This record gives sequence, C-alpha cells and structure tokens, in this order.
Amino acid sequence: MNSPLPHSLKLSILRGGTSRALFLRLRDLPHSQPRRDELCLRLIGSPDPIASDGLGGGVSSNSKVMFVGTPTEAHEAFPDLVLQQETDVVSYFAQVSPTENTVDWGGNCGNISSAISAYALAEGLITFPHSSTSASCRVYNINTHSYLELHHPVEQGTFPRHGDFQLDGVPGTAPRVDLRFLAPRQEVIHTAIDGLTTTLINVTNPIAIFRAHDVGMDIDASPHQLNSDKSLLSTLENLRRTAGKLMGLEPSAVIPRVAIVEPYSSPSYPEGCLKARMTSLGVVHHAIPGTGLLALAAARALGSPVIDLPPAEHTTVLHPKGKAKVSANVQDGVVSWVALARSARLIMSGTVYLSC
Repeated sequence: MNSPLPHSLKLSILRGGTSRALFLRLRDLPHSQPRRDELCLRLIGSPDPIASDGLGGGVSSNSKVMFVGTPTEAHEAFPDLVLQQETDVVSYFAQVSPTENTVDWGGNCGNISSAISAYALAEGLITFPHSSTSASCRVYNINTHSYLELHHPVEQGTFPRHGDFQLDGVPGTAPRVDLRFLAPRQEVIHTAIDGLTTTLINVTNPIAIFRAHDVGMDIDASPHQLNSDKSLLSTLENLRRTAGKLMGLEPSAVIPRVAIVEPYSSPSYPEGCLKARMTSLGVVHHAIPGTGLLALAAARALGSPVIDLPPAEHTTVLHPKGKAKVSANVQDGVVSWVALARSARLIMSGTVYLSC
C-alpha cells in the first residue's frame, strides 16, 4: 500500500544554466512510482499553465525537480543500484509537464545538473576546506546511468554568491560551473524520416537532428513566432515520435527532443558555428537545453552529415538567447566526454507545504 505524501518537506530552489528547479534530498523520494509522480506534480502545481498552486513557472524550463543525495540515500531509494566508481553524490531528475498530468523520468537536464554541487554544499553532502578556492564534485545520474563532473570556485567552503561569468539568457553574472559528462552513452544513427536526412544521437539525452530548410523552418525567427506556427510544431512532433521509435525509446512527451540546425560562418567564426533551435514538450525552447548543446557538439565531432560543418572538438551554438560554447572529445570514433560551461545560483531554501 502506498504511504501518503508528507504534509511538508524541506526544499531549495536553484537556477542552473538557463533553467530553474526544485531540489530535494533523495531520502525524501517516495518508494512507489505513482507517489513520486504525485509529489512532483504537487510541488510544481501541474497541470496548470500558470502553476498558481505550486512552485513551477508554467514552462518546461522552470517545471523541473532534482533529487540529490549521498550514495547511501541512493541505495535506500534504489536497492539494486551499483556504483562502480567513486561517487560524491547521486542525482535523479524529473521533468514535469506544465499543462498535462505527466512526469518524465527518462532523461537528465544539463542546465539543472550545473546546480547540483551548489545544492550539495548547502546541504552538507560534500565539504571542502575553507582554504580551498576551487572544487570538483563527481555525480552519478540515475536517469542516464552515467557520471558527470562539476568544477567551480568555492569561498570559505561554500558555493560563492557572486561571480563574473556571463551566461547568455541569464541576467547579470554568477559563478562559473564547468560540466564534463564522462564516457556518455553513445548511440548514433544516420537515417531519413519522411525523406528528411537526420542524425539520431543519444549522448546524455536522445536528440533527433534535422536541417532547418528540410523542415521549412526560418531559424532566425523568434521562439514566439515559431510557436505560433502550429503546422510546423505538428511536423516536428511527428518527426520526434518517429525518431523515438527508431531509437527504441518508450513513448515520452520529453525525449527524444528535436534539434533544428543551420551552419553559419562569419569572420567571428572562421571554422563555422551552428544556429540551432530545439523543442521541449511540444514547443520551441526559449533558449536551448544543455543536453541538447552536448548532443550537437558530439554530432559535429563525429562528423554528422546533418551538421554540414567539418568535424571539430569545439563548437559555438547560436540560440535564441545568445551563444554557447560546447566541446566533445572523440577517441577512435567514440565520444570520451562532452563538456560545457554554465552558471548556477541558490535562490532560496525553506519548507514547502503540499496541497491536499
């Protein structure tokens, strides 16, 4: 029998990259899947496009929940979990739909992953000497069965409140966090869907990549303009669902995502860069998901025919909020790591009271 949800829980809100999430301890994760879904829906206030009775933001980038804990907490929540490497903390991510009664646990969030270390420090899950000026945190992500490392400054053993890193899509500056996803799962298929050339790639999260002109997208249009084109959104959703079947994925509203790309060259980018737009829960993302950036970097490094640029380890991606630099290291045709820089900030910590 499922135990009822608690009346209240300790919770923190953090920004990671261009997204925001609710952070809780793994020890507070309910044992049954229905209760886990119910908890996340109540916390966010879904389904409700304005999240009036919860802490969500009404859009996918702010309707996220991340559970973080020690390896011991992780083993209590997942008795069959085997950690084969040294692990500082374990993460488990939930993407909540703002408008539907659904929670997706099938992937991770690169943006929100950048805030894990800040939360872990605030919770005392990891510690560093007061004399340290930099720190690293090794995280195992349950959703993707993979490891990532976070590197960032510390001040007197805590995550800094201030920093000088400017991340496009985020006002002001904040501490820089360098993420490196280690030996990510690599599944790459070059094929065609409805006559359109595509690269289906699963590096951190499953992504289907198409050329902008093939799907009839004006890649310079704003997300608002693109999301007003219901025919385009329908086309992208149909391509996404077919891609998911070809990748052997369970039906999901979240993964795979669809990335639309167009190469771009200028004196500022002599080696070329990518203009990119990406879907999230059926609409075009306001910026670009972090795991999407990593997938595009890996696709270019592996020589994807859809990218239309020569293979390179470093790639600049132009998205609706600005630009992002990402890297992918390939050894003997295998991706050994993918990396990007984000910023993070602890917004608040307190008690959340669940709706009845």
